[in-house]
Amino acid sequence: MQVLLPLPLAGAYDYRVPEGMALAEGQFVAVPLGRREAVGVVWGEGGHGIAPEKLKDVTRALDVPAMPESLRRTIDWVAAYTMTPPGAVLRMAMSVSAALEPQKLILAYCRPEGGETDARLIDARLTDARRRVLAA
Repeated sequence: MQVLLPLPLAGAYDYRVPEGMALAEGQFVAVPLGRREAVGVVWGEGGHGIAPEKLKDVTRALDVPAMPESLRRTIDWVAAYTMTPPGAVLRMAMSVSAALEPQKLILAYCRPEGGETDARLIDARLTDARRRVLAA
């Protein structure tokens, strides 16, 4: 599989798809890049004549909607028209890469319906500060 990364690179890099993972064009994936992990878009089928054993595996597919084909074609067109690397244009198209990551868990405390302190809260090491917050 070719994966286009949002970096000023000349083109997409080839990665191997691990067994049991099905990928489609436009899907957002995480791939190893040097010592870090990068998020990119599956751009097409691989085939640059690189031996499969030299390719690195796609780490994971992100659980987000795929990039539409029309947007991928527009990125290619803008890159060709402005003589810019396609990865740099992709970076503009996915300018908020944090939107692709899962939401972080938010911990919240709430007061029980009866207004009385529940025994489960006491077991959770309810401090004086937390008691004042719950009382408010």
